[in-house]
Amino acid sequence: MKHLWNVPDDFWVIQQRARWARTLRLFVDGEPERKGARGKRSAVTFQRQVLDRMAALRRRPFTGPVALDLAFHTARRNPPAIYQLAKHVLDLLGATDPATQRGRRSVLYRDDRQVKFLYVGLRQTWSPDAAHDASAGWTGIVARPVRDVTADLRLAHLLCSNDWPTQEDDASPFWSPDLPDDVDRDRERPSGDPALWSWAEQFSVYFDRMRRQTSVLARTDAVLLTGLCSYLDNLADSSPRRPGQWREAFEAVLHDSYRMSRHLLLSNPLTAPLPGLPRSAGDASTFVHGLREQLEDFRHRRPLFTSLVVPVTVTFLVIPPEQGKDLDNIARVALPIVHDVFRPHIEPHLLSPQPCDEDAEPWRVEALRRLRSLNANSVAAYQVIELPRTPQDPPEGVLRLALGADSHGSWWDRAAAYVDKRIIDTDGFAGRGLPGW
Repeated sequence: MKHLWNVPDDFWVIQQRARWARTLRLFVDGEPERKGARGKRSAVTFQRQVLDRMAALRRRPFTGPVALDLAFHTARRNPPAIYQLAKHVLDLLGATDPATQRGRRSVLYRDDRQVKFLYVGLRQTWSPDAAHDASAGWTGIVARPVRDVTADLRLAHLLCSNDWPTQEDDASPFWSPDLPDDVDRDRERPSGDPALWSWAEQFSVYFDRMRRQTSVLARTDAVLLTGLCSYLDNLADSSPRRPGQWREAFEAVLHDSYRMSRHLLLSNPLTAPLPGLPRSAGDASTFVHGLREQLEDFRHRRPLFTSLVVPVTVTFLVIPPEQGKDLDNIARVALPIVHDVFRPHIEPHLLSPQPCDEDAEPWRVEALRRLRSLNANSVAAYQVIELPRTPQDPPEGVLRLALGADSHGSWWDRAAAYVDKRIIDTDGFAGRGLPGW
């Protein structure tokens, strides 16, 4: 990778700091809300906090495509679902409420269709032993220009292509863990308490499934992210340039490479093909029915995911229909069906097999009781990535879904952190700190 750094001193640091300056990081105090009476009451307070922070940073609303990361931390009993929280906040970050009184028409962006990369994570921290504190919840917001996200992803991919991540480089977003070895279950059961050995075998099966799901989900993320970066590389390379006979032939080859990388990304066998997005209100019921059928078929063909025993992130790859589509609306329709079909769990370790001849431990009883007041069957996070349309795309667009690991951050956030780390670790840049939230 030495040739990547064969540039004037501080070039990468300058680029890095320019991206930092364009990245907007905000905290909003207060319990995250959904649309409705409570959400309406808190809307003005939410917008004022965002606008105050933007004014302090001398920032104006984004005018171009945006990558948005939302981290919700809720401390209340029976909080809204993850997709309901996202829908509400995406609306609040658009047009200002007249009561906000800031003399601005927009908060973070002019229209939520500017959001082309969306990541939403939810942590539910309510405890029955703690008094409810409305200030305990908060919302974290990170907004970046899409051009910076694309640059980070492409550079991270280039760095890893020159120095592919190893077991010791698991900070890389492209790191792919090894699959665990098969477990021999045909051995003779030793003598002893039958109930104890029955529990031991059940727990062994559970633990083996957990390890395999963890590895497969992480590998899925690595494969798809590599495919996305290859697509972005080819997309940039196939952009129009000055005419010329040799250049036209060369650009034709690049365009073919772009189309191939796009096709490989959208047809990856690790993803589930979903129905085209509805173009009118009358198409909604057909879309929902087809979505459920495709997800049930995907689950049936992959027995490893019949019972999820690790938290998961869902990724949607989207080519929008001709009239466009808000990314939050895709999740709002699809995620309830994902939850119903796959039954993901926020704390699946609590469901591990327990010895049948022993009383449940008090902490486990209390933890399970707590889950009854939360959205226990939910993805930990989801992300939606919109790819540009081409004239060959169907009018209803294209939608693919993939199950991935709960990595506590978006693909592009991890890529940015990885690039920053590599810049700092490079000779001449060591010791220069990263800005915090």
